[in-house]
Amino acid sequence: MNDQPKFEEIRILGLEASEDEATPGRSVFENEEPNNELPPWTAPPETSTSIDDHWEDDGPRWADDVPAEHESQQPVGDLSDSSAASFFEEEATQGSSQISGDFNPPLLPPDEPLPPLPANDSPSPDPIQDGRGGKRRGRKSNGSSGEGRNIPIAIVTGLALGVLILVSFYLGSGVTVAIATCFLVLAAAEFFMAVRRAGYQPASLLGIVAVAALNLGAYWRFEAAVPLILLLTVLFTFLWYFTGVDREAPMINISVTMFGVLYIGMMGSFVGLMLKDVNGVGMMLAAVIATVGYDVGGLVIGRIAGRTPLAAVSPNKTMEGLIGGMAVSFAVTVLITGQITPFGDSPGDLGSAFVLGVVAALVAPLGDLCESMIKRDLGIKDMGSILPGHGGLLDRFDALLFVLPATYYTARLLNLFGG
Repeated sequence: MNDQPKFEEIRILGLEASEDEATPGRSVFENEEPNNELPPWTAPPETSTSIDDHWEDDGPRWADDVPAEHESQQPVGDLSDSSAASFFEEEATQGSSQISGDFNPPLLPPDEPLPPLPANDSPSPDPIQDGRGGKRRGRKSNGSSGEGRNIPIAIVTGLALGVLILVSFYLGSGVTVAIATCFLVLAAAEFFMAVRRAGYQPASLLGIVAVAALNLGAYWRFEAAVPLILLLTVLFTFLWYFTGVDREAPMINISVTMFGVLYIGMMGSFVGLMLKDVNGVGMMLAAVIATVGYDVGGLVIGRIAGRTPLAAVSPNKTMEGLIGGMAVSFAVTVLITGQITPFGDSPGDLGSAFVLGVVAALVAPLGDLCESMIKRDLGIKDMGSILPGHGGLLDRFDALLFVLPATYYTARLLNLFGG
């Protein structure tokens, strides 16, 4: 038995099922006959209106009139002020595109006035922040090759320098260490003076003392002295700036100081390390011969056959000069050093000399190019002028600084130390 309640259909009066069917054109609100006409609201307007009808003849009407003294009607800033007006003025010079150097915008610190450029010179590169918080201006470098040098004077200077080195070798290790230390001190002084002229403020005195101590300490206490001296140099360099001896830009200037100590003192200390051994003079002579072979070979072959520029850091050097210098360095190292103890213990024993020739031929150009990069960054041609026709001591011994550690470790690996 089904107890579910029955629901009757509820019908809304006036809306019969048959009459709810949508018929096009019939209104459901009025009893109108069906037709095919559109509703009246879809018909286009009988009258046209134009936007221009809403405007008066004399222009638009605003909702309100703002008084002239209202703040919104006031100009922003007073351009009658001479300092403000000069900020926007441009000085037009007939036939010139340069802006006057006297322009100093308000509220900005005035920069250092630039010196006038020579008529035939190119503009200086962008200023670089120096070690004093100011700006140092780069200068156009003329390169560091033999171009423009007095070759006869350079040859005489080179021969005199070679004689001095040979005499020191003949007199023994002690004299050689003393002369080498003097050379390193002068080279360090050249470096620190050059970076000071560029605007840095290194601890020059401390750096020079550290360079001398590294070579003497290496000769006195061998390898154990080098890390100790470097540690003391770091500590005293920090104290140099911490105690107020020189407080300008300590981070940059400490870095420059330590770079000079490592570049000249650390690499130069291999002189003392080699001369401490009984075969030290022979190893030093081999390093000098390999370096001289590279320098002379690169200069001569570069002048004769140089056509291809080598690198942007040294545009006056050529690829032909580089290859020629490496070839000459290798040849003289094998032929001459092979006859010198400890690289040639017996006639015809060229194995050790061959290895040293390959190593020296690879590292000598690196030392030359690295020093050229430093000089170009500083905007100088030479580090000094103590050697007529060559420049400074660092200019002459740049490749040797790299050949020294290469010779030392080559002898170490080949077990050529006599004890």
